[in-house]
Amino acid sequence: MSNGGGAAVGVIGNHRFAAWMLSVAFLFVLSVDTLLGVVLRPFLDAGLDTTVWDVLLLILGKSPEHLPLDSWEPMMTAFTWLHDNGQGNVYDAIFFTKHVKFQYPLTSLLVLEAMSALGLLHLRIYALINLLMVVATAGGMALLMRELAERMGFDQTVRNGVSRLTLAALGAVATLCFFPIVKAFAVGQMQVWLNAAFVFATLFYVRDQRVLAGALLGASTLIKPQMSLFLIWALLRREWGFAIGWAAVVIPGFAAASALYGFGPSLHYLDVLSFLGQHGESYYANQTLNGLLHRLLQNGPNLLLNTNGEAEWRGSAFPAYNALVHGATLVSGILFVLFGLLWRIRDGAGNRGDRRQPIASFLVAGTCFTIGTPIAWIPHYGVLLPVCAYLLFVLIDLAARDRRRGLGKLLLLGIGFAIVSNDFFHPLNELADTPLNVLQSYLFFTALLLLHLLVTTADTPRAARQPSAPPLPAR
Repeated sequence: MSNGGGAAVGVIGNHRFAAWMLSVAFLFVLSVDTLLGVVLRPFLDAGLDTTVWDVLLLILGKSPEHLPLDSWEPMMTAFTWLHDNGQGNVYDAIFFTKHVKFQYPLTSLLVLEAMSALGLLHLRIYALINLLMVVATAGGMALLMRELAERMGFDQTVRNGVSRLTLAALGAVATLCFFPIVKAFAVGQMQVWLNAAFVFATLFYVRDQRVLAGALLGASTLIKPQMSLFLIWALLRREWGFAIGWAAVVIPGFAAASALYGFGPSLHYLDVLSFLGQHGESYYANQTLNGLLHRLLQNGPNLLLNTNGEAEWRGSAFPAYNALVHGATLVSGILFVLFGLLWRIRDGAGNRGDRRQPIASFLVAGTCFTIGTPIAWIPHYGVLLPVCAYLLFVLIDLAARDRRRGLGKLLLLGIGFAIVSNDFFHPLNELADTPLNVLQSYLFFTALLLLHLLVTTADTPRAARQPSAPPLPAR
């Protein structure tokens, strides 16, 4: 057989291998989440947190006052205070005096202003919107899986209807089984909006629709200021379209909030950020180095507090200031942010024809900006879902060329996904009062594992060099 014929056979074999691996990935997601999420749930679930099914029943039932409102309740408290008291220091009144954990910028209240104008300020509406965001996230992941397959040279692998359906189903099912996504909905966190925005921002970025990607992360910045780091990330890479999209949302949003609530009160949010940076959170759901150190030093509440024999979440509780924890948090945060900003900084200009770049840099930045904060709750790690999708294709490509190394890394990815997508806190929380409580930070460590896979596989060459898909268009 000629060299050309041998290469053709190799390409066909690689595509068949990729098709099989995608099918295995789909079965893996189903089996792992069935085993851990259903069969072993009595051993893994403390029964203290509201499940998705419970939330759905509350939405459809007649008791919306019992809906979990982890984000909405403090936002509504601040919204009401501002409307009753005018332009004042809402953070001093709500956060520092009443100890209500309103930890968002005033731009986040623009959502409530819009809902109020439409007559939609109702607890059941909040939960329904969150449900729609979860559904949108699943749909976005289905689209992202297909886009990644086509852009990374697997278009022949998913060329028929069954393969495309399997790929879309893998993205959707993985979303609905992903613990940070489900947890955000179950407790009523606005993070479901941010997770959906990050998934679609990744999708638009892969499609080279930089303005839309920037606009979505700009909208996220109005709620979660750390996403403003993406503006610096984009400017360093001369991603002008991304920066324009970001600014087109953030500037009008900040102007609107300043007009409604005052420029001074908006700046008082810096006092809250300073306080949070110095104290952080010791509660086990804070999956950062800050939380790990507080728990290891037994500084602050680790678990739910018990009052009259009943467990409760006391939102006003903060750990006492600890110089060691503060210093370690500050140093590690700077290092993570710098790494996210500077890693593969030349990708934007030097690798336009590479299907893998610069999306790897984009995902590394999102991961580092999450890990490096003083406080990152479980739902914040929804950013890892697109990371897992990207790594799946990269590692399948690697395995097609180097089976031993590629399958080993695929195994690590599978382990990482299985850990992140399930709740192991109940058994590990038994270690709360021991030095082994570092294991309660398993989500933090798994995020580091996925970050390691991202960084170490970014330069892996494609197994097949045939022109099976057009390169990403130049910006």
